[in-house]
Amino acid sequence: MWWDYQNLNKPRIDVTGKRWNFRVWHDVIDGRHIERLFYWDDTREYTGVVLLSPALHVSRLHTLIQKLVSDSEMREKHKRVLCFPLERHYSDYPAFPEENTN
Repeated sequence: MWWDYQNLNKPRIDVTGKRWNFRVWHDVIDGRHIERLFYWDDTREYTGVVLLSPALHVSRLHTLIQKLVSDSEMREKHKRVLCFPLERHYSDYPAFPEENTN
């Protein structure tokens, strides 16, 4: 399910003035709490996702978001082409090959 509260979806601005958008998905699968932190710039030219298991507390998610905004190397590490709208393509587990544990 999509995490629509606690300001996790709030856009952030980096030092160059570029605006970054975020969306968090989370669920419990086979007793494990799993999260995905999606990010993209306004032009959707630069997109990515951080796959998290075990999940992070909301305060650590805010810290991770701030790190993504300020650290281009971290964004590059988690860079991935995304399809929009996210809700249509990534609402089910496993949406990414690494999540398929079968």
